Amino acid sequence: MRLQAATLSLPGVELAEVHADATVAADGRLALHLDAAKVSIPALGWRNVGLTLDGQPQRTDGGTWKLVGQVTTRGAPGGALAAARLEVLLDPTGGTLTLSVAQGGSSLEALLPLDQASHVQLQLTGVPLAWLRGVLAAAWPAGQLKGGRITGTAALDLAAGDTRASGRVSITGADLDSQGGTMAAQKLGAEGTFRFDTGPAASVMFDGQLRGGQLLLGPLYAQLPKYAVGLHLAGGIGPAGVTLDSLDFDDPTALRLAGSLAFDAHGALDKLDLNQFAATFPAAYARYGTSLVQSLTGLTALTTAGSVKGSLAIGHDGPRAIDLTARDLTLGGGAGTLQIAGLDGRLDWRAGASRAPTHLQWDALSLYRVALGPARLALEDANGTLKLRAPVNVGVFGGNLQLGRFAWRPDGGAAPRLSASLAVTGVDLGALCKALGWPAFAGQLGGAAPEVTYRKGELVFGGGLSMDVFGGSVSVTGLRLQHLFGTAPELAADVGMHQLDLAQLTGVFDFGRITGRMDGAIRGLQMVNWKPTAFAASLTADSGGKISQDAIKSLTEVGGGGIAGGLQSMALRLFKTFDYARIGLSCTLADGVCSMAGIVPDPDADDQGYTIVQGSGLPHITVIGHQRSVDWATLVSRVEAVTKGSAPVIR
Repeated sequence: MRLQAATLSLPGVELAEVHADATVAADGRLALHLDAAKVSIPALGWRNVGLTLDGQPQRTDGGTWKLVGQVTTRGAPGGALAAARLEVLLDPTGGTLTLSVAQGGSSLEALLPLDQASHVQLQLTGVPLAWLRGVLAAAWPAGQLKGGRITGTAALDLAAGDTRASGRVSITGADLDSQGGTMAAQKLGAEGTFRFDTGPAASVMFDGQLRGGQLLLGPLYAQLPKYAVGLHLAGGIGPAGVTLDSLDFDDPTALRLAGSLAFDAHGALDKLDLNQFAATFPAAYARYGTSLVQSLTGLTALTTAGSVKGSLAIGHDGPRAIDLTARDLTLGGGAGTLQIAGLDGRLDWRAGASRAPTHLQWDALSLYRVALGPARLALEDANGTLKLRAPVNVGVFGGNLQLGRFAWRPDGGAAPRLSASLAVTGVDLGALCKALGWPAFAGQLGGAAPEVTYRKGELVFGGGLSMDVFGGSVSVTGLRLQHLFGTAPELAADVGMHQLDLAQLTGVFDFGRITGRMDGAIRGLQMVNWKPTAFAASLTADSGGKISQDAIKSLTEVGGGGIAGGLQSMALRLFKTFDYARIGLSCTLADGVCSMAGIVPDPDADDQGYTIVQGSGLPHITVIGHQRSVDWATLVSRVEAVTKGSAPVIR
C-alpha cells in the first residue's frame, strides 16, 4: 500500500511531500517506510527538516500496536535524531501514544494523550543541548548552543506554534555563546526547575543551583565553584534583548546578590539594579570580579581581603545609585600601582538626590609606590554630587598632601565627573626617589593643583608642582594622565628647570663633574607606560664653569661626536678639568628618532656637526656632536652606559 500527500498536518507538526509504503513480507510481517521531504515543528524550531522512518508494526495480544525501527533526519538543529533507534507504542484503550528514541548514549521518551496530542510529557536522559538549538533560536536569535547534555522531565505544549515547556532538569557541560560574544557559558552545570515560553512575550524562569563552569554576562565573568551555588531568575527574552526582572544568586563563601538585570540586543548592559549585594574577599574577586574590576579601573591581578555590602543601581548611561559599606577591605594592584589597607566606612550616593553624611577611612594607601599615611574622609551627597565636607591632610614621605576640595558625580556623562584641589608641601625627595627606584636626589617637593578634573578617562591637573632640588627648582605644568591603572598608562606634561647646580646634579650620577648653573625645558612630553614617546628638550649652561675630563667623554659619547685633534687631544690627556663658556644640548623626539642639536647660536657651526661644549681660556676644549638624528633606543643605551661608568657600544 502506498500513500502520497502534499501536506500532512498533526497538532504542532506539519509534514510536506510525504511518501509512505506499507508492505507485507512472505512471512506475513508488516514493514513500514515513510519519507517526508519537509517536516516543520515550530515549537522545536524545526523548519523544513527531512525525515525517514523504517519499522515493523506489530499488534500485541492486549490490542496495542508496537513499532520498532529507525528514524533518520536531515538538517535537524544540532543533528537531532540523525540516526536514532525508534520505538512507538499505541494504546487505543488507554488513549496514549508513546515514542522512545535512542541515539548514542542519549534517549528521549515522549508520552502523548491521543485526545490532546499537542501536550507532550518528556523524559530525557543525556540528550545533547544542541538538539534544542531551534528552541533557543525561536526565543533568542543571538544565542548559540554549542555543547552540553540535559537529563530530566518536562511538559511540552506544541499548540499555536509556540514552545511552552516546564519541568525539572539537570544540565552538564553547557556551552552557550552569543553573536556579540558578550554573553556566554562554558562547561556550566545546573540543576533545578524551569519554565520556558516562546509566545508573543517570551519568558524564562529557573530556580535551582549552578555547579562549576564559567559564565559571562557583559562585563561580569564568573568562574563558578565546584560546589552548588543557588540561582533564581525570571524574565523575558526577545529581539530587544534579555531582561531578568528577578535575579537571586547565592555563593555563601563569596557573593550574594539580589535584584534585576537587563541586556540590550547587542549584549551590552542596559540596567543593573541590585537591592542586595554582599561580597567576601578574596573569593568574590577571584570568582566573579576579575574582568569587572579590569573593565572599570584597568587594574589586574589584585590581592584582596575584607568585605563589601550594600546596594547598587546602574543604567545604560552610567551609575544611578551607590550605597556600599566596606569592612577592613584590602586591595593590592600588580606592580605596586595601587595598595590600600584597612579601608572602612560607607559610600552613599544617589543621582539627583541628597543623602546623609558618611565617611571613609584607611590605614595605608599607596599609588605607584608613593605611600600615603592614614586618613579619614567625611563625605556628603548634595543633590547628586558626592563632596568632601572638610579638607583632609595625609602624610607623605615626611611632608603633607592636602585634599582641599573634592566633588564627584558618578553620572556626570560628558561633563567632568570629578573635580578636586590638592597641595603638596615638604615631601622628602630622597625618600620619594628611593621608593620609585630613582637615583637619590636631595631636596623637597611642593606645589599645588587648584583644579584637578576627571573626564572621559583623563585626569587633568591645573596649576603645577615644583621641586626645590640641586640648588635650583624644577616645575611640572600641564600634567595629564590617562588609563592610570591600565596596562599602558599615558602621561603628558611640560617640565621646566631653573638654575640647577650642575655640581650637585652630576654628583648623583657617574657622569663626571661639571660646575655652573643650568636651565632647561622639556616641552610636550608624552609618555606611554612611563616611557617617553615624544618631547622637545633643551639644556643650557650659559654662565660658564668647569668641566672634568670624564664629563667631556660622557658628553662626547651621548652626542655621538668627538674631540678636535691636535692640541685638544693632547690637552685632554694632560689636564683633568677645563674651563667652559657655554654648554648646550637639545633633543626633539618623534617617531622613535631624536633630532639632536647643541649651542644656539653655534659659534663653531659647520655642516659636520653641532657644538655641545664651548671652551674658555687655555687649555681650550670644544666638544662637537656629529649625529643629528639618533635612534631613541640607541641614545637611551648611551646615557645608561655613561651614567653607569661603562663605555657604550655604538652601532
